[in-house]
Amino acid sequence: MISAKRMNVISILLAFLLAGTAQSVSLVPPVAVLTTRGGSRSASKRTTVEPASPLAQNPLQIFVNTIKESKKHLVAAGVARCVSIFSMFPVDTIKTRLQMGQSNAFSLDGLYKGVGGSLFGQVPYGVLTFGSYEMYKKTFLERFPNVKPAFVYALAAICGDITGSGWLCPSEVVKQQTQAGMYASTGDAVRGIFQKKGLAGFYQGYMGGLTRDVPFRVAQLVSFEITKNFYLRSKKKSSPHQEEKVNLSAVESAICGAVAGSVSAAITSPLDRIKTLLMTDSVAYGGTVGSCISKIWRDEGMAGLFQGMAPRVVYIAPSVAIFFIAYEQVQQRMSE
Repeated sequence: MISAKRMNVISILLAFLLAGTAQSVSLVPPVAVLTTRGGSRSASKRTTVEPASPLAQNPLQIFVNTIKESKKHLVAAGVARCVSIFSMFPVDTIKTRLQMGQSNAFSLDGLYKGVGGSLFGQVPYGVLTFGSYEMYKKTFLERFPNVKPAFVYALAAICGDITGSGWLCPSEVVKQQTQAGMYASTGDAVRGIFQKKGLAGFYQGYMGGLTRDVPFRVAQLVSFEITKNFYLRSKKKSSPHQEEKVNLSAVESAICGAVAGSVSAAITSPLDRIKTLLMTDSVAYGGTVGSCISKIWRDEGMAGLFQGMAPRVVYIAPSVAIFFIAYEQVQQRMSE
């Protein structure tokens, strides 16, 4: 049996993996069990995990079964991710321009350039990440039964993110080069990148992306736990006579997740800029994380590493809020 409190942690973690800012505010669908009572939705206090069949022990089968069993979550999350990406894409474009040092960063022209490529990359990325996360989590829990579940969830989330990155990286390269005005459209970017560098061109900056995403995931988990525990203690103090265990509602989870994501986005902002520069102008920045850091430090100093931080942070909280609102609405419509 898994407590509602633990399921809330898993829900936000998965949500960030799919919605994730592709900022890596990569968010997979929340999996907390929800029930409808009198028209309102509330988190179920307990949920049952069915014993796995022998066939389900096969990693590929676990992945396939996870996708099949989570179709409603994935559809709702896919729609919600599309809505959040489209709504906040102009902010993401401004962030990319600032990180590249462009003088027209706040120009209204071309704010939605590359949005098609971003949507094409983000939704399948969420499916890959979610499916592989469940596969890794099940395997790790079986092999390391004495390790605290929180560490297992964190490790599984990181491994799932790495698995999904194989699909995400090409779409990020296409999106950011289009946002930067290097190509007029997503189609032009795909053709141009392939003609210049072949298949490898779609994976330039891949290590920069991983260098950003893994620390982001760890910072996200830690900051979420701190935010959640602080909020629960405050909530308990405000209702000292309440006998039931205090848990986060869906809205409270979204708020704590948004705060945690914003903190994580600020902390990893230098890594995000490195990823952007390696994906848009790899040759000029030496093609490696180390050479990119050296050039930024030499040319711009410490401030250069944090260029674009404000729009990156501003992007996160609304993205999470929009994601959760859209996700809940789609879930409700599908349940009617």
